[in-house]
Amino acid sequence: MKIWHQSSVDLDNYPVYKASLAQHYARIANPGTEIVLHGVPESMWHGKSPSEVMKVPYAYHKAMSRQLLHNVHQAEKEGYDAFVIGTYTEPLLRECRSLVDIPVISMPESTVLMSCSMAQQIGLVTLNEENLWFLKNAMHRHRFESRISGIYVIEPQLPERSIEQVFLDPSEYIAAFTETARRAIAEGADIIVPAEGLVAEVLAANDIYEIDGVSVLDGVGAPLLYAEMLARLHKLTGLHAGRRWHYVKPSDDMLKLYPPI
Repeated sequence: MKIWHQSSVDLDNYPVYKASLAQHYARIANPGTEIVLHGVPESMWHGKSPSEVMKVPYAYHKAMSRQLLHNVHQAEKEGYDAFVIGTYTEPLLRECRSLVDIPVISMPESTVLMSCSMAQQIGLVTLNEENLWFLKNAMHRHRFESRISGIYVIEPQLPERSIEQVFLDPSEYIAAFTETARRAIAEGADIIVPAEGLVAEVLAANDIYEIDGVSVLDGVGAPLLYAEMLARLHKLTGLHAGRRWHYVKPSDDMLKLYPPI
């Protein structure tokens, strides 16, 4: 099995995060599964952090659309078995699922779906207010609101570039996450999802999987395992996204008119 992980950051400028992610996937993936990490070009952000661009809907859509639509199409052509959108903002999820038959995995959707089997109320803990906005909308879009006890931002809020340094000395950030998670638990959460890739990877790299008797879901590993499951079902049974209503697939003629490039 071969899975394409599409990050929304320029991974070459996050070497510690990239190395941690590769080690994490190697540790958690099933034998025989290859996970190929793909970042975005540094030039795509024009010297800004992703969070700065995320604030502007047009700019973020423009930045991500070519990368995601081209790459998910390329992944299927190259024989990948699943495609993981490696950001909790889940940009262009509907469009990507419309384009290909291989499973396209959303990190917030997959982690909440898995959490629903373990707890009635789920607390999401994220990096900054920009991610908070995206998560609120994702929970509404997926109709998960009744299962979410709250969405919380770790203070102090850090830009993505600062998180790279957190991997080298994570103690203060883990303490800030723990304080935020305890607030979520006090307000009803019976499982915690670190709902941002960099945050989730810092925790997994330091084996933070439980706080005060409440599980902390592996927010990076869980979407990978979900991708493996759906890819296997796709191979064995032909399972694919719904084509009648929500994820209508373009015809060959339509693709010629609107190629994913």
